[in-house]
Amino acid sequence: MNTTAPDIDLEEFWEDLLARVEDKQVIPVIGADILNIDFDGKQVPLYRAVADQLLIKYGLSATNLPANQVLGVRHELNDAVCILAANGQRIRDLYRPINSILRGLLLQQKIPQPLCELAAIHHFDLFATTTPDDLLARALDVEHFGGLQQTQEIEYAPNLPTNRRRDIPEKCSSNYRAVFYLFGKADVSPFFAIHDEDALEFPFRLQAGNGPERMFSELQNRSLLLIGCTFDDWLNFLLIRLSNSERLASDRTKREFLVGEAGRNKYFTVFLQRFSPDSRCYSIDASVFVAELYRRWRVRNPAVNRSGSPNAPPTPSIDGDNNGDIFISYATEDIGAARRLFAELQEIGGDVVWLDKSALRPGDDWDKRLRSAVQRCNFFLPLISANTEDRTEGYFRREWYEAEQRSKSIARKFIFPIVIDPDYAENMNRYALVPDVFRRFQFSKAPAGQMSDELKVELQKQLRELRRHRAV
Repeated sequence: MNTTAPDIDLEEFWEDLLARVEDKQVIPVIGADILNIDFDGKQVPLYRAVADQLLIKYGLSATNLPANQVLGVRHELNDAVCILAANGQRIRDLYRPINSILRGLLLQQKIPQPLCELAAIHHFDLFATTTPDDLLARALDVEHFGGLQQTQEIEYAPNLPTNRRRDIPEKCSSNYRAVFYLFGKADVSPFFAIHDEDALEFPFRLQAGNGPERMFSELQNRSLLLIGCTFDDWLNFLLIRLSNSERLASDRTKREFLVGEAGRNKYFTVFLQRFSPDSRCYSIDASVFVAELYRRWRVRNPAVNRSGSPNAPPTPSIDGDNNGDIFISYATEDIGAARRLFAELQEIGGDVVWLDKSALRPGDDWDKRLRSAVQRCNFFLPLISANTEDRTEGYFRREWYEAEQRSKSIARKFIFPIVIDPDYAENMNRYALVPDVFRRFQFSKAPAGQMSDELKVELQKQLRELRRHRAV
């Protein structure tokens, strides 16, 4: 799995890459190889799942296709589209169902770990993705903006409407993050690539000046780290050439670091060795590479706060004498929603005490600190989701138990169960693992951490009552 090009010096590779990363001279370009999801009880590539569901929608199955109609590895979506076209389906009618299938698959999915690790490398400010999903933008929102949707998403498509065209600003703030969709972002309209002919048209039109000029200029001037971008040879060659203002064989200052299966293609790597001496290929599982990149970056940058950059939303804790009124209890997977709720509570004057599990240090007494926080707060907000339902164990369940016990001695309303899943109204029966005590109260809504108007009014009322009693 970890074979490399014959002449690569791995330590030199890492040293060169990390030095450029820390100088903010590298743009990661993300491919489909690091996007795996839970599907039918197992981990599968995201776009294999999309292709399978697309075929099923039109009465076909990947397991019963003719011998001349197969879904090629890492080429599944293109092949599914071509199979449907051969069976009489109009290609231009497939963008909307593909968009719907993709959104449905991602609705309850965790952000893939490699994307979380890349987002946590704070020297990366600009990213490009070759896939049409928004998983990378979500990872950046969680890491840098407390789950708020503040990562700029720069769409590109040959016929993208003018009102949707964006570019990076001339001068970016220190916490600015952007994702550039090289092959478009999933949509009901044909503004993203779903087959090889699309994949050819997008870069052709981009090089003709039909894209975001400042972002394209950054791609041409910075080194690129291509992770898990497995394309046909012709597209690999085209993308690398387009991302350079000079010939590949010239004496260039920028470099390409190609990681993943592309590095195993002998013809491709030989071409780069002969004609692009500033390109580096490393054949290794893309997810394994990202984990190692993050580990090495953390070793070199131990002072960087894991929870965010200096401009990220503050993360409250229960250290010292913090006597906050509100305790937010959440599963680790729901930290983005928890941070968004925290930000909204601050806006209405809520004093939040929040156990940030990532901030706990070795030797901390988790149980003691947890019990102390729950015993001090005036309002306990358990965030209920598909993630809490999937986990029969976790520190949030200890928090729920402590709150349940304390509620027995409190006459007023203390527990405010909040469902953060977007399909709250349709699937209330799914939350079978919620404590019975919680069910005595009306469940409130805060999709992805954004409070409903009813919840916001109720909490404002409770906070006013609390302060009135304190003033007496």
